[in-house]
Amino acid sequence: MQNSRKLLNRYWLFLILALTAVAVSGCGGAGSGFGGTKLSSLAGRVDYYDLMGQAALPKGITVGIRGMSTYDTLINSATGLYEMKSIPAGTYQVIVKEVASLPSGTSFLMEPPGGVSIEITPGIPMTNVNLQVTAMPGLPEL
Repeated sequence: MQNSRKLLNRYWLFLILALTAVAVSGCGGAGSGFGGTKLSSLAGRVDYYDLMGQAALPKGITVGIRGMSTYDTLINSATGLYEMKSIPAGTYQVIVKEVASLPSGTSFLMEPPGGVSIEITPGIPMTNVNLQVTAMPGLPEL
């Protein structure tokens, strides 16, 4: 009986120490990355205009962060809305990376040119990171 009581006391001591270690390290919290680093998100809308300059459904548009593919996101083709999650603090350029639904021989212009420069602050979501895409006819071959 005394051995089982010692074993039970050791179990509780181990459990308390393990939980204390997790709490002190900051691991496991919602919105946290490794070592307790708080992450954030960004969201916005992409407006798409076809070759005639008319507003159209934004089908097959991928939005992302310049120089990274980790956060590439296909926008909602019915609403033009998108969201990127778990982004560490820093300065980024949000750009349109691809418009898969463009007709053959066309390209697109993005507004603002070069994308939107944003500063991600830990734990504070960015909203209204909006872009505009206009389909453009390709240059004729000479």
